[in-house]
Amino acid sequence: MLSGEAGIGKSALLRHAAELALQGEPMRPLSCAGIESDVKQAFGALHQLLGPVLGHLDALPAAQAAALRGALGITDSTASDLLVSAAVLGLLTEAAADRPLLVAVDDLQWVDRASAAALLFAARRLAADPIAVLIAVRDSEPATVDIGDLPHLALGGLSELDTARLLSPLGRQLSSRWLRSVHAATHGNPLALIELARLGDPDAVSADLALTGTVPAGARVRAAFLRRVRTLPSDSRELLVVAAAEETGHTATVLGAANRLGLSADALTPAEEASLIEVAGPRLRFQHPLVRSAVYADAPFQRRRAAHLAFAAHLADQDEHDRATWHRALVATEADEELAGALERSADAARRRGGEAAAASVLQRAARLSETTEGRLRRTVAAAFVALDSGQPELARRLVDEIMAEPVPTATMARLTGTIELYSGDPAVAYEHLSRCAELLAEADPEEAAWLYMLASGAALNAGELAAAKRAPRRIAELDCSAATRRAGRGMARALEGSLSGTELWQLPEALARSQPEGGGRPWMWATVIAWAGPDQHQARRLAEATGQRLRAAGSAAPLTELLYYQADIEYRLGRWAEGIAHAEEGLRFAHETGQRGWMTNLLALLARFAAVRGEGAACRRYADRALAIAVPLRHRLAEVTTNTALGLLALAEGDVEDAYARLSELYAPGSPHGRGYAATGTAPELVEAAVQVGRADTAAAVVAAFEEWTGADGATPWARIQLEQCRALLAADGTAEGHYQRALAGAGVGELPFARARIALRYGEWLRRARRYTEARTRLRTATQLFDTLGAEPWARRARSGLTAAGGAAPYPGSAAELLTPQERAVARLAADGYSNREIGERLFLSPRTVGSHLYRMFPKLGISARAQLRDLDLG
Repeated sequence: MLSGEAGIGKSALLRHAAELALQGEPMRPLSCAGIESDVKQAFGALHQLLGPVLGHLDALPAAQAAALRGALGITDSTASDLLVSAAVLGLLTEAAADRPLLVAVDDLQWVDRASAAALLFAARRLAADPIAVLIAVRDSEPATVDIGDLPHLALGGLSELDTARLLSPLGRQLSSRWLRSVHAATHGNPLALIELARLGDPDAVSADLALTGTVPAGARVRAAFLRRVRTLPSDSRELLVVAAAEETGHTATVLGAANRLGLSADALTPAEEASLIEVAGPRLRFQHPLVRSAVYADAPFQRRRAAHLAFAAHLADQDEHDRATWHRALVATEADEELAGALERSADAARRRGGEAAAASVLQRAARLSETTEGRLRRTVAAAFVALDSGQPELARRLVDEIMAEPVPTATMARLTGTIELYSGDPAVAYEHLSRCAELLAEADPEEAAWLYMLASGAALNAGELAAAKRAPRRIAELDCSAATRRAGRGMARALEGSLSGTELWQLPEALARSQPEGGGRPWMWATVIAWAGPDQHQARRLAEATGQRLRAAGSAAPLTELLYYQADIEYRLGRWAEGIAHAEEGLRFAHETGQRGWMTNLLALLARFAAVRGEGAACRRYADRALAIAVPLRHRLAEVTTNTALGLLALAEGDVEDAYARLSELYAPGSPHGRGYAATGTAPELVEAAVQVGRADTAAAVVAAFEEWTGADGATPWARIQLEQCRALLAADGTAEGHYQRALAGAGVGELPFARARIALRYGEWLRRARRYTEARTRLRTATQLFDTLGAEPWARRARSGLTAAGGAAPYPGSAAELLTPQERAVARLAADGYSNREIGERLFLSPRTVGSHLYRMFPKLGISARAQLRDLDLG
């Protein structure tokens, strides 16, 4: 990514790169540029960029090809933004198979959000493909999408020496005094230097600089451009205004509108000769975006209005009614219900094509043109919901603020506010609003109220309020809704209480689909969340996989982000850490792209925990810092607890029990907002272990007492009983500890949780070794060593191996194929081992087939194999 002020040379560098790409063994340059406009055409930049490679569309999976055709207006196919983004990735990689590509995107800050999101989705997932991507963005303008994670080169001004070299070809006698004053005033901005040099007498320029000082380069260059524009004939100036009013740069469209104003195409010639514009067949391009913005801003409103109305008339004749409507809307001076309705229909069409971001902009304009309060509020609310769907929660929040004091239905406002907070705000606030909305809808729409209670339950979990999380699904059972929906509510409540059997979950999605809408995979998501909170994590994993397949096929990015969190957490528990890391990393990318800060902090916390148990200290602390930077101000207690647990586990793994005690005891401190949350109780054995080792048996006893009070003396759930038995064993006198360890190892479901089982075996084995029962100790410690080795929990494996050696045993280091691969390589290898083709693997992981092939090519030597079929014989984690 290239960044810098206007005129610093970003566009020139992109053009130079395109020229270089055509030399030697030529690449194929693809380019597009953002255009400053109040109302963006959905996927307008993709039209520019992908035109030369659309011949490869038929090579894409049918659903992706249909989505992209619909997005580009080739057909009337419906699409989602995720499917369109995946299609852009696929199309670029297919085209690159014939010839390497250079993708150049200029003025990203003005590219429509739908195009920008699709392009960055593709750019972030290009690994092995012969595709170079260069993106230019102006410093002073906010980009429509988050670009903070991209590799970045900031462009600065020229030195005095380079300034002289730049201006020498203009034929000037450059005095050192003039050069210093011009360089100081422009800070070496190349475009500003050239335009100042063209103004005429150097002494006049120096005098002007003395009076105006260091005016920003952009403003100075605009003024210089306008001086040149004002030397043109009047019809050329008028035609430039027309050209500046059209964002696509289609020559035929510009000339069609100009003809309606009585302007001839010949009027372009003086502007071309003055190097203000360039006409290259079907495209008309201004020399620099500042020329366009200066011409447009300098024109009186009536001239701009006449230009837009001429475009509207011309485009209507060409059956481009949406674009015609946008031009009319840009210059509307009063409320116009007919125009507002046309914009609303245009927004609906954009959404069907996957252009939610453009639809939000259009709906805002429609709201401002509404003649009635009801219409304005309805369209503003619609714009806010669309903004959420397109990954713009902060825009949604601003729109809500605009209408907060207006007579919007209470349920609508509660739902909108609750969803915004759920995406990117305070989960406790989200719970209050969502549960309130559910109560308001309980009689009129009990099925929708039930779903809102489910969302509220999730928000309460994230807020660390377990009682509220249980209360919300219990309320579903009291609603007048379908038997399946009530059963789902009871299932969620039982899962949180630890009394769910899980036997009915596979039938639940089909039953729910009869009463709950399929949008966003709702029936399957519901079942997956229940399973995640329940005891059967293998069933939860199967449900998550099935749900993921449906969400990917539908292109539902927002719920897929949430699902990937549950999937990664389930895989952590089951010891499928390579898969869990891959899913958490994928979820983090989606959270970044959809603006879901709540899930972003949860996923960062999970990655911190994965790094901690693997002994990757630097990575753990890096993820933890990022997670807490989001979680703390949002009061996102689940992420805070998971992150602090990760740091505590890392401290234990590194042998720093003082730090482990300090971090974990914070979760149980009096008045802590975390202590009675869903996640905090899972840290009890670690805290008790650290407390005992630092000589704080009183704290350890208090934690156990609090745990017993919260769960009951026998533990409220099988998992709680296992945790409680471990705590009691760590505190017990030597004569009674063994029974607690044995009951913990025999606990229901512990065999499905290899890290928990290994930790219990390690503690039990160390206790047996201290009791000089070496034979029994070796059995437990060997089990722990093998489990830790299989998981890749290196620091814990070292500790178990050390204890085994001290007990007179020996443990060979087994290793596994999975340890040799990156998380993404492991994900590819597992799917390849299951028989999926490169294309099928790419569709599931949102990678190009070439990237999949590159991963396989690199991993074969690592694994010592030469054929794809041999993957089936390896332990891939």
